[in-house]
Amino acid sequence: MIRNFKLALAGATMLASGAIAIAPAAAQTTTASARGQVRDASGAGVGGVTVSAVNAGTNQTLRTETDATGSFTLNGLRPAQYTVTATAADGRTVNQKVIVAIGQALTLNLVLGESEAAASSEPDVDTGDDIVVTANRLIETKTSEIATNVSQQQLRTLPQTDRNFLSFAALAPGVRYNDSETDKGIQSGASTASQVNVFIDGVSLKNKLREGGIAGQQNSRGNPFGQLAVQEFRVLTQNYKAEYEQAGSAIITAVTKSGTNQFHGEVFGQYTDRGLSEKSFLDRSNNRAKPAFERKQYGIALGGPIIKDKLFFFATYEGNDQDRAFVVDSTGSVDNIAAFERASGRRLADFEGNFVSPFRGDFYFGKLTFTPDERQTFDLSYSRREETDIQGFGGNVSYEFAENKINVVDTYLAKWTYRGDNFVNEVNLNYLNYLNNPTSLNPDSPTYNYDTVILFGGREATRREQQQSYTLRDDFSYTGFDGHSIKVGARVEITDIEFGNLAYVQPSFVFRIDTVENPNTNLANDTDFSFPAEARLGLGNGTVRGSNTQLGFYVQDDWDVTDKLQLNLGLRWDYETNGNNNEFRTGDTAAAALRALPKTAYFDPEDYISTGKNRKPFAGAFAPRVGFSFDVNDDEQTVIFGGFGRYYDRNNFNNTIDEQSRTINPIGVFRFSRDGQPRNGLATTVWNPSYLTREGLLALRASSTSGLPELFAVKNNTKPPVNDQVSLGVRQQVGPVQVSVTGSYQRGRNGYTNLFATRQNGGEGPCCNTAPLAPFGYANALIGYDGLDTRYKALFVTVDKPYNQSSGWGVNLAYTLSKGEQNGGDLFSLDAPTPDQYGWRPRNGDERHRVVFSGIVDLPAGFQFSTLSTFGSGQAFRLTDGTNGATSGQNTFSGRYPNKNCIGGVFAFCEVNLTLKNTVHILGGDAEVAVDLLNAFNNKNFSGFDDFFNNQINPETGRVVDTLDPADIGRDLLTLPRRIQFRVGYRF
Repeated sequence: MIRNFKLALAGATMLASGAIAIAPAAAQTTTASARGQVRDASGAGVGGVTVSAVNAGTNQTLRTETDATGSFTLNGLRPAQYTVTATAADGRTVNQKVIVAIGQALTLNLVLGESEAAASSEPDVDTGDDIVVTANRLIETKTSEIATNVSQQQLRTLPQTDRNFLSFAALAPGVRYNDSETDKGIQSGASTASQVNVFIDGVSLKNKLREGGIAGQQNSRGNPFGQLAVQEFRVLTQNYKAEYEQAGSAIITAVTKSGTNQFHGEVFGQYTDRGLSEKSFLDRSNNRAKPAFERKQYGIALGGPIIKDKLFFFATYEGNDQDRAFVVDSTGSVDNIAAFERASGRRLADFEGNFVSPFRGDFYFGKLTFTPDERQTFDLSYSRREETDIQGFGGNVSYEFAENKINVVDTYLAKWTYRGDNFVNEVNLNYLNYLNNPTSLNPDSPTYNYDTVILFGGREATRREQQQSYTLRDDFSYTGFDGHSIKVGARVEITDIEFGNLAYVQPSFVFRIDTVENPNTNLANDTDFSFPAEARLGLGNGTVRGSNTQLGFYVQDDWDVTDKLQLNLGLRWDYETNGNNNEFRTGDTAAAALRALPKTAYFDPEDYISTGKNRKPFAGAFAPRVGFSFDVNDDEQTVIFGGFGRYYDRNNFNNTIDEQSRTINPIGVFRFSRDGQPRNGLATTVWNPSYLTREGLLALRASSTSGLPELFAVKNNTKPPVNDQVSLGVRQQVGPVQVSVTGSYQRGRNGYTNLFATRQNGGEGPCCNTAPLAPFGYANALIGYDGLDTRYKALFVTVDKPYNQSSGWGVNLAYTLSKGEQNGGDLFSLDAPTPDQYGWRPRNGDERHRVVFSGIVDLPAGFQFSTLSTFGSGQAFRLTDGTNGATSGQNTFSGRYPNKNCIGGVFAFCEVNLTLKNTVHILGGDAEVAVDLLNAFNNKNFSGFDDFFNNQINPETGRVVDTLDPADIGRDLLTLPRRIQFRVGYRF
């Protein structure tokens, strides 16, 4: 790998150097730009004026000169407070203090002879560097991007449950934050959570192993990055430019705090527990005791100068300790529970109750910033996130089945920024190490799953998955051409992955009660709890390793066609050398098994047989991106904007590595019945009690064809997921308030899923005809298929008035009216021949209406009130008709939405969070005490609906005919009940 990286590094350096020589470029992933004009009192542009911007925290100065029309561009502005000064040759000057936020493309016009001009800006006093000086927060109006900036003031002030900075991403329309007690993350539009990307100082936290989008966020209640280290961030949901990669939906780009010429420090702590919480609706309804609950978070930070004006440091630590009990409480019917207790000899009561799920998280961050002169800045930083999290139980899942989700994420960054007279070059070298190691608490115990009643025993797998990414990136911007800001960039990343999976070392048994009466079912073959319907057993133990080189190139031109019209023209191209595990060779036996299956409209065996040479990297990932903004009156008050673009993401390694993993670690599938006759088209074996052990299953496999593994195959020309987007909107400035209305359409294609290759009747019938596979030693065949599609239509409305001390208030409102649909299932689409034959249906999580409101207002005596409140019409869930049996592969789906039981039936989801904070200036700093009232109105926001029914869909109408509305019987709650949280802190 080291040799490959050195070669790639050399290649990328040559590419970057060439780019600099021919057409310089730069990115705005961590910086901003300001473009404007220096004018005289008559309004005429003045050429030859020197424009300088002095960083208030470090005294570093950026300089440029106006052209003949008085226009200028300042690129590479780090988010901070600046004093911008224009000095003409005749001595006339103008200066203005401004605050620049991350990623903004700002307009800054200056009039010689006038200082502290406030056009298109508002006085403010708070910056990420803690400099308290009156300044003007510039308002971004002339951009085609649909973007939301989250400031340091909002991070510090607004209420939140767990200091996860991603929670504020919900301030952007179309973005949803998942605040589950076992899972944190974001998703946008109709795309999955895997299609987001988060950049911290330009380092991508992309999870390339599995679903989840962000490294360390898959099924984790931890935070991706310490909030104390985050200065501010920007959420881009559409029309983002060509410098952004590997995302089909939302992108978050954050910048960390840096040291300044003054020493600044902060300590904080926040606390809540069971005694500060109400009893939940479900606990009251089921007459259960209030479960254990405690959350403690604490941290410390310090930054300052090592050498004044030259060398600065910043360091922080955050701890996150949580104890949250989950209730094991079976939803099984009285008859099924009785059947379970008779068959197993166990009492259900022995498994039920409240069990504590402990979480411990530690985060460390350190950063050095060196500014040897006006032209150069060097950044060196390191972060480490460590977590242990015992979870994976509750409801019908016993504590025995829990696992310890061990997460470790390390990032290293070295960045050099050089500023010339009309260009900025940024070189970024970084390393990401992500270790995901979920470990079974009871690895020596078999698993027993009594369907609908209880799952107990040991977890079926212990995994060790590691992603190591080495990245070199060069971004260069050039402003030497009148009216153009041109950027080009190159990126190379080497990703090494390792999958170790101890799966089904002990057998896993599934018991079902299935008495479906239909012509295709032999009633003597029906299953009950007296014997397992199915068992799985691991037949191998090996580690899968792989390496992949990813290249990315882009060019972007932000062109001021006129004073009113700006065009944003970009093109990006990405390439992966091993995105589909290209060197994998299909074994001879597996190839013969695939060729024994009949061709269908969606399956040609030759498309799934790899020789190790016939899988070619996908070279068609060209992504044009076009945006525009038109300032109607050339006064930054009314701006029409829009654009369209193509955005490629990538397939997770877990999807495309599965065929190799199943070869090294085959899993035997055993199916049992009373009489040995096929069930749902799959062969069964007459049950014998000796099969209830690993040794018994191995003996059965040695003496029969039972226990054969499934064959997984990846399509040789699998394409990466892609999202096409188009939008049109208007942005209106009304005094200090900015209002925008945007229409959005997004169409996703090439999503990855698995299908049966063994369907009857030419591939259109039921599953499964596995007879052709048996002679080759396989129980079934599943094929990868890039046919998952989504579509999303939305109207976004935002109202934004940033908080500032002079006005004493600020509000942000984001309203989303949307419709998100998908075909197929998720990673497995086994209930219809292909995803298209599912038809379009609301995707899980689709929500027609969503309102997110935040506000901050100053009160007398140092008090401050704030709120972050969310209202939604309810997320769609999939209702499944299992008339043909739970495992038939012929189920029928429809989309359902929960009942609206909030605010008089207007909303199904309501969460109102309130904060009252008091700040006292003491010992040269600010001491803060805050009280959060979370879920203030104790709304019950259901999730986990009872969504599986038998004989409940009318075949003529396709509508549900159930008598009990499933929207009333959610098994869990999306939000905790009303509770109080205390926060204390001190900053200097």
